[in-house]
Amino acid sequence: MNTLSSYARSALFLVTVLVLHLALFSDLRVLGVAPEVPLAIAITAGLVGGPERGAVAGFAIGLGIDLFLPTLFGLSALIYTVWGYAVGLLQERIFRSAWWINVLVAAVATAGGLLVYAVLGELLGEANLYTDRLYMVMAVAAAYNLVLSLPLLGLWRWSWPRLLGEDR
Repeated sequence: MNTLSSYARSALFLVTVLVLHLALFSDLRVLGVAPEVPLAIAITAGLVGGPERGAVAGFAIGLGIDLFLPTLFGLSALIYTVWGYAVGLLQERIFRSAWWINVLVAAVATAGGLLVYAVLGELLGEANLYTDRLYMVMAVAAAYNLVLSLPLLGLWRWSWPRLLGEDR
């Protein structure tokens, strides 16, 4: 498998997930909370591909979602980039273990990512992100991503097979 094919698979995967998130997942609500699929993409990319690939995937999906959100432009791209990188770095250094640990890490990282998004958004002047409902939103989104992370991890492994000369 060549590098161009791997990039094409990644781009196809990201565009497909973005379209599915905007068309389908944003309407699947439990307790008024929609799944945070773009954040799950950044987190699972970091878990599978390491910090660099997590950051690139987080930036791409964050920029894509920022085009459609009425919030501060670039906030999602910033948070998802940093979160994809951080989770990838932790995975490289600490979490190389069982599949279920990656699933739990994805859930915890989702809750943490939403908290950072709300706090940073409020600091940058975006109103009504840090509300009384935030912790319930974090819990429900973490539960969603707990379930979604397993297929997303598999899809990233399909998208990024081992390339010749890589240690991964």
